[in-house]
Amino acid sequence: MKLPHEREIGSLSVMLSHLHRDMSRMFFQHAGMSLSRFLVLHELMHAGELSQTDLQRRLGMEGALVTRFVKDMEQAGLITRRVDPRDNRFTLVALAAAGRETLEKMKTLREASEAQLLDGVSKKEQAIMVNILRRIQENISRW
Repeated sequence: MKLPHEREIGSLSVMLSHLHRDMSRMFFQHAGMSLSRFLVLHELMHAGELSQTDLQRRLGMEGALVTRFVKDMEQAGLITRRVDPRDNRFTLVALAAAGRETLEKMKTLREASEAQLLDGVSKKEQAIMVNILRRIQENISRW
């Protein structure tokens, strides 16, 4: 028979998975944007202008899905699209000013959300948690 603390440890991966899912759902509902669309903006922020094909490859998403996101996000003014002047078979995608503003608002929202999530957790406990999570991430990278 397992002791109570052994059952808790055994469910750590499930608990972390649920925590991630719940935090993501809460955050993106408040942000008014899906995780997938956020990933498009985030990738363009880091990479600059990309072809839709490169964006698709970097995100690991299906082409039709990326095309739909890009068209919708262009209409919303978050990104720009243009034909590649070197090869008109490709469409280049870049972050628009409104996309940068949206990412800044999301950063502020993330900081506020994190403060609320950590309410009542001491700085020492937070440091311990960060160190444990880093160690887990290192262990994952060695698999």
